[in-house]
Amino acid sequence: MAVLLLNGETVSTEHIGDYYKTFVSLRADALIFDYKNKNVVRSYPLSVVMFDATAQPPTPAAIEAYVRDLLLREDGGGLLTQFTRRLSAARLPAPGTKTIQVRRAQLAPEAMAVMPAAIRDKPALAGQMIADAFGSILAAKLGVSLLPTGLGHALGTMSFRLDNGDALDLKVGEGDYLFDVKLNKFAKIKSGENNVGASYVYGVYGNVRFFEPLLNTDFFNSDLKNGEVKIVPANQTDLDDFPAYEAAIRGLFLKFADALVQPESKWIVTAAAAPEITKQIATSKAIIKASK
Repeated sequence: MAVLLLNGETVSTEHIGDYYKTFVSLRADALIFDYKNKNVVRSYPLSVVMFDATAQPPTPAAIEAYVRDLLLREDGGGLLTQFTRRLSAARLPAPGTKTIQVRRAQLAPEAMAVMPAAIRDKPALAGQMIADAFGSILAAKLGVSLLPTGLGHALGTMSFRLDNGDALDLKVGEGDYLFDVKLNKFAKIKSGENNVGASYVYGVYGNVRFFEPLLNTDFFNSDLKNGEVKIVPANQTDLDDFPAYEAAIRGLFLKFADALVQPESKWIVTAAAAPEITKQIATSKAIIKASK
């Protein structure tokens, strides 16, 4: 069976200056499972977000409209569109195919401080959102199946309910190969200014580890950094930094995934702190390719 499994919805509204800034995040899995044996066959994480600014606090009807749009919109920002794209490219695994999983994502206290109000004091939720975002980009860019992240799963099982009311428990073990992600801190640097406006570089500093837990062997382990430029008009007095930081996080994950597609990536050489980084990328790419 194949289902679109919704596993997370986060809505945060903050009063910043003269506006109410709303952030909405939806997370899901394009899940293919063996109904008889109750085990996951293929899983492709999905993650979509949106930001909006309004003069008044959003009503419940407005929040519902945001969520509906993220579900149904027909561009790449819609969950249903992403779901059908993943299924169209999915293939059943050959016998003995190794599994990959984003085991966990963590945020250091300094990184947690810039998160939206709804998750600022909820490190587990923030970690789940980052893990889902990272997995979603890996699945989209590399076409790789990823076992559902272990956060929230008790004793190796995933419990959920289908739209028709059927309750299911699926077996979800630990992957043969694992990713760990950590975001350490963010930075904001003014890079230029004129009478029209100012430009800022929003940076994120983190770490990505890809390894085999059985032998405790690292294939990739390095601190990484990424910066994205945001132009702020001179007449804009209320500045919400989180959308720019979110773009920096997404850019980090996108460029890392691109480096796994193109091992000669110039970005990975300048962004990574570890030595022999191109060798680490080439090794990781070969393992991921064999696990599709």
